[in-house]
Parts: sequence; structure tokens; C-alpha cells
Amino acid sequence: NAGGIRVIRYGMTRNWVAGLKVVTGTGDLLDLNGGLVKNNTGYDLRHLFVGSEGTLGFIVEATMKLTDKPMDSTVIVLAVPEMSDCLAVLQLFRRDLVLNAFEFFSHNALQKVMSTTHLAAPMATDSPYYVLLEFEHSDTAALSRAETAFANCLEQDLAVDGVMATSGKQNKQLWQYRERITEAITPSTPYKNDIAVRPSQVPRFLAAIDQVTARYFPEFEIVWFGHIGDGNLHLNILRPEDWQVTDFKSACDELNHHILDVVHEFRGSVSAEHGIGLLKKSYLRYTRSESEIALLRNLKQVFDPNGIMNPGKML
Repeated sequence: NAGGIRVIRYGMTRNWVAGLKVVTGTGDLLDLNGGLVKNNTGYDLRHLFVGSEGTLGFIVEATMKLTDKPMDSTVIVLAVPEMSDCLAVLQLFRRDLVLNAFEFFSHNALQKVMSTTHLAAPMATDSPYYVLLEFEHSDTAALSRAETAFANCLEQDLAVDGVMATSGKQNKQLWQYRERITEAITPSTPYKNDIAVRPSQVPRFLAAIDQVTARYFPEFEIVWFGHIGDGNLHLNILRPEDWQVTDFKSACDELNHHILDVVHEFRGSVSAEHGIGLLKKSYLRYTRSESEIALLRNLKQVFDPNGIMNPGKML
């Protein structure tokens, strides 16, 4: 059930699956939904298999929905003084524009991209956070609305600086500040989490995670980025230069339980888009109740009683 930077516009993969053909662990071939738009005949097993990580059966055929070809787009990057301002900027722009993406990243993320790629600063003014948004437009009216929203952000002190692309080439240049973060932090052996809360909770959630990390390991640096428009955050804890990798991982494994306690407190997800697999099996309880996990195991038993479908994963 993949996501990514366009979820704010298109939703998750699940939204685009019109039908599936699946071979279960018992050898049954199921034809689920058959590509129908309307089918109100009981449980929709199609959605049970989306995101099941191959633990219930082999998907041998998928019928996918299509949509219109995207129109021209423009990218804006804004320097935002407070995390809560990011949400205000989101509401201001999405009111009058069709947003394809609404991303954020912390100042240290930008610094690391600039130091490893030698890109120049996107604007003159530094800020704790930055938002990158992309919107579609078919005429100059949408561009005019974007310029008005940009000006309103500055007038209302929601942003202290910003840049709006004027060409496709500049769009690509601005996207690099967000898309090259992972590359830039790789030398620091980042300990990563792919987590999600409701968008309205993001400012309080970030503050809570920063506080927990500082309490237990004040020497650790956190780099934040993610898809703030849908509440999906990528938490990256960087290894201090004087720490061995094994010691750092052990410390992060210890810290992670405190981090996931916060995720549980906010009723968030321990895996927003990357799944559970093997590494996050022990973390499932932070998002799912014991009753839910028991039901998931029962469903696994129904479709794969011999445990031959991607054994050992998720549950």
C-alpha cells in the first residue's frame, strides 16, 4: 500500500486498485471485485490483500484505475519560523490551488544537503523549518492565486522568506533540497523511523519526540523531513562521529521504545508507508491492539493455514 510525496493529491495505492486476482496459501484462486466501480456485496477482500506484504497469497493480476495526465506544475519553497505555521501555510494554499505535494524539512536537513551537494541556499533567510509545495495550473489565474497566497504568508508572518520557481528547470532544482536529504545523511548511519500521526498533531508530536530524545541521548542529532500534508514523518537520528556503529544502533534500539511510546500516545502509526516485514514485527503492538493482532493472526490462518506465504513476516 505504497505512499510517497503525491499522497496529498492522489491518496495511497489502495485507492487505485479496482480489482485483484489472488492465489491464497490454500491454492484457491480469488477474483476480487473484478474492476467494478460499485460492488456492495459484503466484505471487500481486495483491500485485505493490499498491504498484506504477501502473507496471505500471491497477487497474480491487478486491475488499476487511471487518471488524467498531470498539468503543468510549479514549486514553491518557504522558510517557516514555527512548525505550527506549516499547517497554516498548507490550509492557505490548498484553499485555492490543486496541490500535488506538500513536504517539509528541518534546517539541519537543508544544511546537510547543501554541504554534500554544493547546492546554493534556496533563499537568503534561514529558518528552523522549510515547506516545499507543488501545485498544478492550467492558466495564469492559478499562478496569480499562488502569488497571492505567497504574499499572504509573508504578510501574516507564516513565512520569513521564499522562492517560487519560474521554469521546469527551477522546479527540479528546488526539489533537490528535499529529495537529496537521504543521500546527504547516509554517511552518518541514520537510524530511521517512518511514522504517522494526524496532520493537526504534527507540531506537538515533533516537540514530544525531540524532548524524549534530548532526555535520554542529548548528544544525538535529529533530522526531520516528510510528507506533512498527510502526517507522514521521517525521523532520522544521526550517529555522532565518535560513536561506533554497533553502540549507536544498540542505543537507538533502546531509545526507539520511548519514541514509539509517544507514537502510541498520539494514536499514530509505526509504519506509515514502508510496511512491517521483519524489522518492525515487535513494534506492531504500539499501533495495533492485542485484539486486532489476534484477528490478524486468525485471518492469516484462514488464507494460509500452513504458513507458506512469506513466512515470518509482519505477525
